Amino acid sequence: MGDGAIVPSSGARRGVAVAATCPLVLGCVALLGWWIGSTPLISIADGLPSMVPNTAVALVLSGASLWALGVRERPAPVRWLGQACAGVVVALGLAVLLQYVFAWDLGIDRLLPAGHVDFPSKFPGRPSPNTALCFFLIGLSLLSLPLKTRRACLLLEWSALLAAAFAMTALTGYVFGVGYFYGLPPLLPFTGMALHSALAFVALSSGLLMARPDCMTLSTLTAKGPGGILLRRLLPYIILIPLVIGRVFLVGADLGVYHIAASFAFASAITTLLLGAMLWVSAARMNLLDEARQRAEEARAFLATVAQASDDAVIGTSLDGTILSWNPAAERLYGYDAGEVIGTKLPVLYPHERAGEAEAVLARLRRGERVERFEAVCRTKRGQSIHIEVTVSSIVDASGRVTGVSTICRDIGRRKAMEAEVASAHEAERRLRSQIEAIGAASAAASEALASLPRSESGVRSVLEVLTRHAKEIVGADYAALGIGEDSQRPFDAWVPSGVPAERIAQIGAIPRPVGVLGAVVREGRTLRLADVRAHPAYIGLPPHHHPIEAFLGVPIRFHGRSVGNLYLGKRPGRPPFTEDDERVADLLVDRTCGVLETARLYRAEANERKRLEAVVEQLPEAAILVDAKGRLISCNKLALQYASSGVRDPDPWGNRLCFEHRTPAGEPLVWDERPLIRALERGDVVTGAEGLLRRPDRGLVPVLVNAAPVRSDDGELQGAVAVFQDISALKEMERQRQEWIGVIAHDLRQPIQVIATASQLLGRAAVEQPVADGQKQLARITSSIERLRRMIDDLLDASRIEARQLTLDRSPVNLRAQLGEILEKSAEVTAGHALRLEVKGDVPAVLADPGRLEQIVTNLLSNAAKYGRPEGDIAVTVSAERASAHIAVTNWGGGIPEASLPYLFKRFSRAPEVDPRSVRGVGLGLYITKGLVEAHGGTISVESSPGGATTFRFSLPFAPEAARAAGA
Repeated sequence: MGDGAIVPSSGARRGVAVAATCPLVLGCVALLGWWIGSTPLISIADGLPSMVPNTAVALVLSGASLWALGVRERPAPVRWLGQACAGVVVALGLAVLLQYVFAWDLGIDRLLPAGHVDFPSKFPGRPSPNTALCFFLIGLSLLSLPLKTRRACLLLEWSALLAAAFAMTALTGYVFGVGYFYGLPPLLPFTGMALHSALAFVALSSGLLMARPDCMTLSTLTAKGPGGILLRRLLPYIILIPLVIGRVFLVGADLGVYHIAASFAFASAITTLLLGAMLWVSAARMNLLDEARQRAEEARAFLATVAQASDDAVIGTSLDGTILSWNPAAERLYGYDAGEVIGTKLPVLYPHERAGEAEAVLARLRRGERVERFEAVCRTKRGQSIHIEVTVSSIVDASGRVTGVSTICRDIGRRKAMEAEVASAHEAERRLRSQIEAIGAASAAASEALASLPRSESGVRSVLEVLTRHAKEIVGADYAALGIGEDSQRPFDAWVPSGVPAERIAQIGAIPRPVGVLGAVVREGRTLRLADVRAHPAYIGLPPHHHPIEAFLGVPIRFHGRSVGNLYLGKRPGRPPFTEDDERVADLLVDRTCGVLETARLYRAEANERKRLEAVVEQLPEAAILVDAKGRLISCNKLALQYASSGVRDPDPWGNRLCFEHRTPAGEPLVWDERPLIRALERGDVVTGAEGLLRRPDRGLVPVLVNAAPVRSDDGELQGAVAVFQDISALKEMERQRQEWIGVIAHDLRQPIQVIATASQLLGRAAVEQPVADGQKQLARITSSIERLRRMIDDLLDASRIEARQLTLDRSPVNLRAQLGEILEKSAEVTAGHALRLEVKGDVPAVLADPGRLEQIVTNLLSNAAKYGRPEGDIAVTVSAERASAHIAVTNWGGGIPEASLPYLFKRFSRAPEVDPRSVRGVGLGLYITKGLVEAHGGTISVESSPGGATTFRFSLPFAPEAARAAGA
C-alpha cells in the first residue's frame, strides 16, 4: 500500500480472493460448455440468454486482474499483468458498445465464433449491451484500483456500484421473470445478460469494494458508529425481503389463486410492515446506543475531571503512540502545554537512547499482553531526565477491542534520591566492612607468608608482595609499591611493585631512591594524598617506561616511632582520586601490618647475614661441618661433601646418614668418643690442629688437620658444634718433595765435593810422583765440579727470587736472530751430540728482554731437549712474529712426554714421574725457573708433546715499544 492507504483486513483479503475466483470459475465453465456443446453450461435454460465465448474470456480476464491487483503483496510483474488484463476488458466492453451504437463491424463477433451450438442469434459472438457496459465499468474500476488518489477512489466506487446495479437488475428480472430487466427483446431479440454473468458481475463489484476499504461505500458499511450498525442490520433485509416476498406472491398469481394486482398489493403491504418493524427495532436499538453513549460521555467527563485534578500525569494515546489527552499534572511534570504534545508521538518524552522502551510497551499492548507497573526515565521540555513510575492500561470499546492506551506517570525523583542515599549509605557500610575484612585477610595473609619464610624460596619478598597486592586491591588503586629504606642517597633496600607487568619492570630497571614525592612521604613522616601527583612541588617526573600516574597516596610505615618503610599507591589518569576513606583504610592496613613488616625486615637482615656467613663458609678452602645440640647435621660446605659417604646403610649414632670416616694418622679407625667433633659437642673441648685421615670416595684416605669447637648462645647454652678439616696433602707432598730434594741435593753436592776431595789428594800425590799432565787433568775436574756447584747454587737463588717475587731484569731491545745465533754457538757443550737448527720466519722485530736471562731461558730449554730427546737427534729453534710479541719454539724428537706428566713439568723440584731422579743431573728447577723468567718478561710458556714424536716448548716475548709501534703501523 502507498503512504496513507488503509490496508485491507485479513477477512477483506479473503473476500477479494473469493470474488476473484468466482468469475474465473464461471468463465472457464462457460468456455468448457462452448467447447463440448453443452447448453446447460452456457445458458440456464432454453430461451434464456447464454454466455457468449467473448463474455467468458472477459470474465476470466477480470477475475485474474482482481486477483493480481486486489492484494499489494503481489510481485510487480503480476501487478503489471493484472493491469494489462483490466485494459483488455475495458477495450472489449467499449468496442462492443460502439458496435451497438454506430452499427460498426469491429470483428468482435468473429473473435470466438460459436459454431458448436445451434442457438439462433443475430450476433453469435457479441455480448449484450448491458453486459458490455458492465465490463467497461468493471475494467475502469480495476484500472483505478492501484491509484490511491481521491478521484481514483470515487471512480472505482461509482463504476463498481453501477456495474452491481446493472447486475442486480438482471438478477431481479430472472427472479420475477421480467425479460426487459436482463435483455432487450424488442430491439435485440435473443440477447441479454446471462444469469451466471450477472452473478459474476456482483462478485467482481463486491471484490473491488472490499479491495479499497478506504472508499466511502465499504467504510460506511464497516463503520462502528450507529450508521454503520444500522446499515449492516437493514441491508440484507432490504435486498432479500422484496425479492423473496414478491416471488412468493407471483407464484400464487401464476397458479390462479388471486389476481396479479392483488399479489402486488399483498407484497407491498407485507414488505411495508416488515420494513417498518425492522425500522422500529433499529430505532429502539439506536436509542439504547445513544443512552449508552450518554453514560459513556458522563463517565468520560468524570474520568476527565479526575484526570484534571490528579497529581499524577495522565496521558491518553492511540495504539500507535499518538498523544490524544494531556492533563495539567502532565504539564507540570514534563513542562509541555497540551497543545505542544497532542498529536505527537509518545517517544518524544523519552531520551533518544531510550525511545525504544515506549515502542516496546505499545507493541505489547497491541498484542494484548498485560504490562505491569514499571519505572522509566523520561525527558522534560528543558532536556532534564526525570525518574517516573508508569502504570499502563488498555482502553477497550464495547466489543472488547483495544482502541487506545491510558498512561499514568508519577514523579519518583525524590523517592529515587532517598533510595540512592540509602543505597549509598549501605554501599559505604558494605565497602567499609569489606575493606575491614580485606585488611584482616591481608594481615592474616602477611602473617602466613611471614610464618612460611623458612620454607619459602622467595623469602621476605613474598611478604612484601602479599602486603602490596592486598593494599592495591583494598583501596582500588591501579599500581602499588612498597619500599624499605630511609636513606635518600641510596635506593630502597627492597622495592616490590604490584600492577605493573614484568616486562615493564624490566624496562624501568633500577630501584628508585626516596626522592621527589616518594621522598616527601619519608621526610614528612605522614600520609600524603594527592589528586594529581604532577602538581606537587617535589614532583620530579617518572622514570622512562613507567605507566602514567595521576592520583597518588603515600603512607609511611612506622613501628614504635621508627620508620620501617613506605607504601605508595597510584591511579591512571582519568580515574577518580583517592578519598578520605581510602586514606583511612590505607593507614589502618599499615598499622595492622607494620609489625609483620618489621619482622620481615629483621628476618631479611638476618637472612642476608646468614647468607654472607654461608657464602664465607662455602668458599672456605677447608671442609666445614655444623651440627646442632643433638648431633644432627645442619650444614656442610662443598668441600665437606667430598669427604662424605652417603651410601652407608646404617646412620651414625646421631642419626645422620651422611657419614665421615675419620682415622688416626697411622690409618687406624678413630674411636667415636675421641673424634674432635664429638669432643667439642659432648665435652665442650676446643680441638686445634689434630692430625688424622679422612676417606674421600675419589682419592681414598686423605691427610687432614682437624679443628673443632662448641657453639654456644649468648647465655652459654650449648647450641651445637663446628668442625673444620684442612687438607694437608699438598703439605705432605711438599714435605715428601723436600725430603727427596734434600736427598738429591745431598747426592748432587756430595759428588762434586767428593770429586774435589779426590782430585785434591791425587793432585798432592801427583805433585811428587806424577807428571804435570796428570795435575792439569785433576785441576780440570776440580774446576768442572766447582762450575756445577755454582750452577746449582744459582738455580736455588733464582728459584728463591721467583718465589719471593724479587727477580730483577735489565731489559733492552734485543735482535732475536743475532742473539739466538750466539746462544746456539755457546750451547755446544750442553747439546753435545745433537745438531742445532735456527729458523726465523719472516721479519721479526726486536723484543724487549734481558739478554742474559734470555740466554738462560734458551739454554735451559736446549739442555732439557738434549737430556730427554733422542740421542744424536736434531733440536730445532723456530722464531716467528705475531701481533704484539715474538714466539720462540724449541723442538726435539724422542720418546715424548705422557699427557698426564705435562701439568707437573713447570713445578719446583719436579721431573716426569717415569724418570729416575738420579738418572738425570740437576735439582729439578730448570723449567720452573724458565717459566718464572718468561712470565717476568711479560710472556707465556707452554709445552706440546706426542708419544714417540716431537716435544715442543713455546714461549713468547713482547716487542720493544718502537718495534711494536712499527709492527702496528
